[in-house]
Amino acid sequence: MVSKQDIEDRIINVLREQFLKYSDEVLDTYQNKINSLVRWYVSKLPAHVKKSEADDIASEAKIAFVDSLKTWDPRKGELWTFVSVRLKGSMQDYLRKRGGDPVAGMQEWISSAAHLYLAFNKQIIYHDKIDDVLHVEHAMEALDEKEKAVIDGYYKKDKTFKDIGKDIGLSESQVSRICKEATTKMRCYLKEHPEEDKQVRE
Repeated sequence: MVSKQDIEDRIINVLREQFLKYSDEVLDTYQNKINSLVRWYVSKLPAHVKKSEADDIASEAKIAFVDSLKTWDPRKGELWTFVSVRLKGSMQDYLRKRGGDPVAGMQEWISSAAHLYLAFNKQIIYHDKIDDVLHVEHAMEALDEKEKAVIDGYYKKDKTFKDIGKDIGLSESQVSRICKEATTKMRCYLKEHPEEDKQVRE
């Protein structure tokens, strides 16, 4: 005797086959929602990434949409509810895979930039209001490699001066001195280059 579960599974398999057969038509039906989701996701990224990766991210979302038709189970929710989650994951994975490019690990980069901004605000390194975490992150370009390692370890990774010293082969007091010099250098950089914040926004 065929169970209810078997019947439902067969129906769902037929539905999936039809969706895949007419995937272009299904894609057209959801195109506006896909575009809106892609625009929302891309809007969260830095300006240079929007310019260089927006089209590829949109293509990746379309591919993910069609792939998701193969695994959607209508018993567990509406198609778009399921698909939207898959699309977000696909776009994130796409950026993570850009390992050798300047946009490598963009999600992690955004997170660390935000962490740096919040940490700097807490330490009152820059007294004027900073609206864009990218401006703070950009100031790290003024540092040498050793200074970057100290700032990265102390502010982003919450390491102690002692632990940072072990990583880069310096004493705790040396790391402390470098941290003070680096933060002063970044503060000066931020005050001397306010126009770059405007360029980032554009």
